[in-house]
Amino acid sequence: METQKPDLPLSLKVIGVAAKLMSALDLSPTRLDEDSVCEAAVKAARDSDFGDPYFREGLQELLRSLQQDAGLHPIGRMVARDMVTNFLIQRLKLVKARVQEPEIFRQPLTAPLIVTGMARSGTTFLHNLLASDPANRAIPQWELMRPFPESDADPSEPDARIAKMESALKFRQPMLPGLDSKHALRADAPEECIIPLSITFNSLLFPTLFPVEGYMHWYLENADSTPKYQEYKWILQVFQVGEPGQRLAMKAPAHMGSLGSLMEQIPDAMIIQLHRDPAACVSSVCSLIVTYHQSVSNRVDIAMITDLVLQLYETWLKRNLAFRERYPDIIYDVYYSSFVSDPVGTVRQIYSHFDLPWTEAAAAHLQATIDKNPKNKHGAHHYAAADFGLTESDITDRLKFFYGEVISI
Repeated sequence: METQKPDLPLSLKVIGVAAKLMSALDLSPTRLDEDSVCEAAVKAARDSDFGDPYFREGLQELLRSLQQDAGLHPIGRMVARDMVTNFLIQRLKLVKARVQEPEIFRQPLTAPLIVTGMARSGTTFLHNLLASDPANRAIPQWELMRPFPESDADPSEPDARIAKMESALKFRQPMLPGLDSKHALRADAPEECIIPLSITFNSLLFPTLFPVEGYMHWYLENADSTPKYQEYKWILQVFQVGEPGQRLAMKAPAHMGSLGSLMEQIPDAMIIQLHRDPAACVSSVCSLIVTYHQSVSNRVDIAMITDLVLQLYETWLKRNLAFRERYPDIIYDVYYSSFVSDPVGTVRQIYSHFDLPWTEAAAAHLQATIDKNPKNKHGAHHYAAADFGLTESDITDRLKFFYGEVISI
């Protein structure tokens, strides 16, 4: 697969020239050292308590990898710094909320629906269907990026976080040609838990968006997810405050490899895991990651992406298998082929399994969502294992310990 640089509009080319100059002069907007990003966060949040310092290991690994591995161009450095700083700000706000609004975290968390499974296995489609049921609350991207409102927010005015998310997506859109056909991003649409989990700096969001090979190795080898999922529960409690009468519907393939830690914190979570031909999943996710990486970096290493994606799935599935052996009745499995052939029926079966009320109104909302979002609405996504130097058997042989022996697809 050949990569190509996006043809940027003049405005972004001008920003790129300015960013290059700022990078050469080591000015703040492109700096990626720990002191600089932490100082920027403290200044913006007007607070300095980051809470449990465990997160600094991941932050330091990320910053090192962004500087040494990623080959970021100047705009890529600006995007990375802005993202890291934002999650540090949200971390400061979470710690502050724990002190100033403890009642939020004393409230029991209503058992959430949590969708997981290999990326590109239908998790987004299922998540969107669950989100369409008024009984559920799926969190839009703008709120996942910034769970806490601005300190000077006026409740009578539109939430400034929405405009910030829309502006960020508009800024990056020219750098991500073809993204809509692979994974359409909208400020008001539900997105993955890896976004708010980024306040822990132990999140798959960073290697998805940036070619941070060293950080990815650290992420794969860092098996202790206990503090990360403690903070995940706190964030869900914050989201629950927005609509206390609804159950949360969340989604992240990354949960698949950490279900033990997740269930320790949220023991009544309703886990749904999707399954699809792993060859299709791996090829599709590699295609998506290439799109993200070429938007921020001067070099895109397809062999590295492919190797790390396979390592990631192998690691996740082995951990998932260990969880299944220990807790055989926790996960509700959904198969891609049956799901896409009868999506409403599949959701109804999920509700039945978890003893959730099913209504004709919910069925109508689901069907309306399906009708408004036909397959390939934003264009067809073309991908193949050969694009990444693989055969389908390379993928299936690597993962046959799970697909073929434990799960039949």
